[in-house]
Amino acid sequence: MITPLAAMQLDEIEANREEFTATGIEAIRQGKVAAVLLAGGMGTRLGSDNPKGMYNVGLTRELYIFECLINNLMEVVHQADSWIHLFVMTSDKNNDATITFLKEHDFFGYNADYVHFFKQEMAAATDYEGKIYLEEKGKLSTSPNGNGGWFISMKNNGMLDIVHNEGIEWINVFAVDNVLQRIADPCFIGATIQK
Repeated sequence: MITPLAAMQLDEIEANREEFTATGIEAIRQGKVAAVLLAGGMGTRLGSDNPKGMYNVGLTRELYIFECLINNLMEVVHQADSWIHLFVMTSDKNNDATITFLKEHDFFGYNADYVHFFKQEMAAATDYEGKIYLEEKGKLSTSPNGNGGWFISMKNNGMLDIVHNEGIEWINVFAVDNVLQRIADPCFIGATIQK
């Protein structure tokens, strides 16, 4: 059963950081923790026709958004000495390009056996008055249904079978836009489990 989590103050987290971190690391080592990367969008607002995660943010060398995120997750993998299942939500618009890009870059060092792709659901594209857009005559224009649809998209793509079969109990969901997030942070995971 899903229930709301209790709120916690920063001073409580700091006072219990070691304990929370140990709990989180243990959960990761037991295979109870996974991450979901919400990466169905395109980089149009960044001036790119590619998936947002393929955007190069490097100044002095190539450094892609996907690379930053995987590096962040790799820090936790090294800390826990255990791989974490990474579910990557793509869309009809960017699925093939995303998979090809990550394979070409050898998943930036991440173990490919722990990476699972699924497409988010699509919805009809409309204007603010609800008028439906057409992509061409006789064909509806569609867009990804947004990040809020991640769970139903996982379910509809069979990803929950992996979650159940692997014994995953805790899922850290994060967006492709947040390159600074510490994904599956053991302290955060441990605090969530304990509270």
